[in-house]
This record gives sequence, structure tokens and C-alpha cells, in this order.
Amino acid sequence: MKATHQKREKETLEAALQRLREEVPAGDYKVKWEVLTGKGTGYDAVVSFQRILHEYAVVINMNINPKMLGAMEFYLAAADRTVILVTGVITNRIATELRKRNIQFIDTLGNMYLIQEDPFVLVHKIGNRPQKTTEERPANAFAGTKLRVIYALLTIEDAVNLTYREVAGLAGVALGTVGWTFRDLKILGYIRVYKHKRKIMNRDKLVSRWLEAYPTEIRPKLNPKRFTAPDKNWWIQTDLNRYGAILGGETAAAVLTKYLHPEHGVLYMRGDRNELAAALKLRADPRGNLTVMDRFWGEEALRIHQTPIAPPLLVCAELLAEGGERNMEVVKMIKESHNV
Repeated sequence: MKATHQKREKETLEAALQRLREEVPAGDYKVKWEVLTGKGTGYDAVVSFQRILHEYAVVINMNINPKMLGAMEFYLAAADRTVILVTGVITNRIATELRKRNIQFIDTLGNMYLIQEDPFVLVHKIGNRPQKTTEERPANAFAGTKLRVIYALLTIEDAVNLTYREVAGLAGVALGTVGWTFRDLKILGYIRVYKHKRKIMNRDKLVSRWLEAYPTEIRPKLNPKRFTAPDKNWWIQTDLNRYGAILGGETAAAVLTKYLHPEHGVLYMRGDRNELAAALKLRADPRGNLTVMDRFWGEEALRIHQTPIAPPLLVCAELLAEGGERNMEVVKMIKESHNV
């Protein structure tokens, strides 16, 4: 199954490079498939062209949606070389957004955005659409409750070597979900087995894929409700431990980094929210300054000066979901200081 996934990636890259050569006289090219790790970014391959174009690192992502673009922009911005995003088929909407974010891309249908200063190259083509197909979809670990399993693997030390039953308990999912998640991660090359020990591979990219999927696959299922808290310093004045609440988002980032003044806060809770709502005098407001969500993870929260804080990976996920340059800057700080 892993070989099937790798074959699909190679076929996708080959088809995309053929479409690129129809637009740019780049000559022959060579592809190195070794997994290379740059500073904060893992690559799937490196492509070297015979002429005109420079050497490019390649990141292949077969499933792109608009809500993951903030995390994707952050991930690719950390690269130490020029990166091309390669995908099967890209929509006009996403293609336009990628160009706004200056993310170069090519797909298998000839949609592309490619820019280079010396020698100058600029190609931007969108609108090519695929014919209908009944092709079977490949393994996908980045959907549904599988993401809760990945979250546990990324946030709990050596969880990858626990039993499936232990991981299921930590992630709060069915035992079968753990089995399918491990299977898909092995197919996708994120888990390998050495002498009966499992090891997470290309962790930076796995983190990136989880962050990209969080806004669509996890957050909407946490029953998020937005409120206005009249006291702008509610997160400082309230004993969150009393209500079983855990700080997330910008408010958690403010505690972790002591850098930004939060405009919007996040709380994760289990059970009844009414007591907390009464204490903070919350008013339902779709544009309010506080979002309350269900807590989905099992391990204890961080505690900084007795303030319960969501794990840094989840704090980063919320910041990227909210978007904005300021939040991206804070995510970089958290990743560097807390080994996300």
C-alpha cells in the first residue's frame, strides 16, 4: 500500500512537470526523491532543470482546501529554498489564493503559478478542469477522528510505540480508528518500523498537515460558540481551574510568549458551560471576543503560574485558523520555544 501511495505521488509530479515544460522551455529535469528536511520544512523531492529554471524543492499535497492555506503559508515560509507546491487538481479559488500568498504551484492539468527573477519567468494559468473519474481515493490519515490519533502521537512522548488500545484511550477514539490511522500513516511514509520499534518520520510535515486539517476536520466538531465577555481581561481575572476550563488561541499565546495583546480568546471545556458563562457575564455574539469549545484531548494541560494552557500545537492551530501576519509571527515563536 505504501508503494501504491509513492507511485501516485511520482505520477502526479511527473504529470505536473510535463505540463510545466509545455509552458516554460526548461529542458530536461532530474528528480531526487530522498526525503530532505530543511529548516522547519520537510520536502518530498528536489527537481533540477537543465536550463532557465532553478532547482526547486517539492511539496506534494493531494487534498487542498481554503481553510488550510494559513497553515500551509506558514509551513512553506519556513523553507530554506524555493518550493513548488504540487497537487493533482487545483480549483480556481485556491489557485488565486495561493498567488496572493506568493506560493508557487503546478498541478497535473496545467494550472500553475511560477515566478523567478533571474532569468525572469512568470507563468500564471488557471481554469483547466478534469474529466469525471471513478478512480479510487488513496489513503488519507488527515480526516475525521484519525486526526485525534495523530494529535496524540504528536503531543505525547513516544505515544507511537504504545499499544493501539492505549493510544485509543489517549485520543478518545475507537480502537479500530487507531488501527486505520497507523495503517494510513505507514502508507504515507510518516511511520516506519525499525527492529520492532515504530518511529515518526518527517515530523515537520506531519505537523503541517495536521495544522492544515484542523480548521475543517476538528474545530467544527468541538461545538464552538462565540461570546462577548465585558471584562477584556477575563482570562487574567478568572480562576479557570474552578470551571475545568483550559486557555487556548491568542490568550494562551499571550501567556506562552508574553508578546501579543490578545483580541480574541479561546476556552476548551468539558460538560456544562453555564456556570462559567454566568461568572464571566457572557453574551452570545457571533463576533464576540471569546470562543468556548469542547475539549477533545485527554492528557493534562500545561500550567503556567497556575493558568491551564492548551498544548502548544493546539495553540498554533487556533492562531493559524484565525489568520493574520501577527498570528503567524507568534506561531513561529511558539514553535521555536516549545518544540512544536
